[in-house]
Amino acid sequence: MSILLKIKNKIKSMFVSQIIHPENSVLADLFGTYPQALILGSGPSINNLDISVFKDDFVITMGNFYEHPDIEKINPKLHIFAASHLPMTEKVLTDWWTRCHEVLPKQTPVLVEAKDKIKALEVFNGRKIYTYSYGGTLPVDFTKKILSPWSVTIVGLQLAVYCKIPKIVLLGINHDWQCIQPYTHFYNHEKPSLEYYLKKEGIKISYEEQKQPFPKERLYREYELYQQYESLKKEAETKGLQIVNGDPFSHFDVFPFEKRTDLILNQNQ
Repeated sequence: MSILLKIKNKIKSMFVSQIIHPENSVLADLFGTYPQALILGSGPSINNLDISVFKDDFVITMGNFYEHPDIEKINPKLHIFAASHLPMTEKVLTDWWTRCHEVLPKQTPVLVEAKDKIKALEVFNGRKIYTYSYGGTLPVDFTKKILSPWSVTIVGLQLAVYCKIPKIVLLGINHDWQCIQPYTHFYNHEKPSLEYYLKKEGIKISYEEQKQPFPKERLYREYELYQQYESLKKEAETKGLQIVNGDPFSHFDVFPFEKRTDLILNQNQ
């Protein structure tokens, strides 16, 4: 390795290791006492599960999950948004977040990427807001920049690992749709949701337009995403933490399965 490259790498390492969100140390204090964390994705399987039983656990919801009809019973302890990005416009983001603010339990804080902080302060008026920043590396530290995610679930997992939650359970997370299954969620895309607000503005959703199975662009992204999951699995193991996929309908196999069939609403399914 050349001297110049070594210097560049050292400068980069120093930059990403800077503490830029010292206030986020409180996250470990607030949530680190929970023995179990539930990270809830928006996969269709969620409609078949009773997840209100976890209301007293460290429940992390993300994205559109606030549309779940039992969101009050589920009582999430934190709701996470990934950074806004194209094709999302400012109007779409405003409409989407305004809807979230209306239906998400008022006591639930939101965690947003730093670039969206100003908009979050405007929309989530009166709600507790935490911010984080992309561009970091593992090991995860929310007072610094964190690993830039290929899925918002990566942010949720990083948070649970940062808080050193002994057991982390994934539900409603199955990435099959990104390559071989239709683009669906537990909610209806024709009702208030990110998809709804995009369509309202005439913005096409590329995933819905996808006709060919295994498109190379999706496979390239999928590889990067799975590498992130694998890295977090290793970090969790080094900290003595356990991550499992508890969804009885999911085939997402980066983490060991612990299929919670007891959660199935209709046992005849």
